[in-house]
Parts: sequence; structure tokens; C-alpha cells
Amino acid sequence: MQHLKISYSDILTMPTYERRFFLGLLTKDKRDREEHMEKMKEQAQSKTGKGSRTTRVSGDALKNKINSGEIPNK
Repeated sequence: MQHLKISYSDILTMPTYERRFFLGLLTKDKRDREEHMEKMKEQAQSKTGKGSRTTRVSGDALKNKINSGEIPNK
């Protein structure tokens, strides 16, 4: 296993309850890392202010862009 630096054969000889325990540790660690990355990403976006801007297009402008091929129609 990557987290525990245990060989594959050692894992196979391990009792099931131990494998479950170590897999639980591994998944918890991975989940914590993902949550930390999400928090860091949110903080980075809130500092720069980028990513929150939206553009609105009127119905006629949208039709014109679809007809001109600027926006693909499906």
C-alpha cells in the first residue's frame, strides 16, 4: 500500500479486519486532503475575486450567435 509502505503480499496475508482498518485510514487521509484542497481553492478564488463574474446574453443576441455559428447548436 502506498500510505503504509507495505508490500502487496503482506496485505494479502493480513487479517481482514486489519486490511479494513488500514484502508479506512487511507480513505480518510485522501478525503482530508481533498477537503483541504477545496478550501485552499475557495480561499484563492475569494482573494482574487476571479471566477464569480457571469455574462448575460439577450435572446436576440443568442439567436444571432447560433445562426452565425459562433455558438454550436448541439
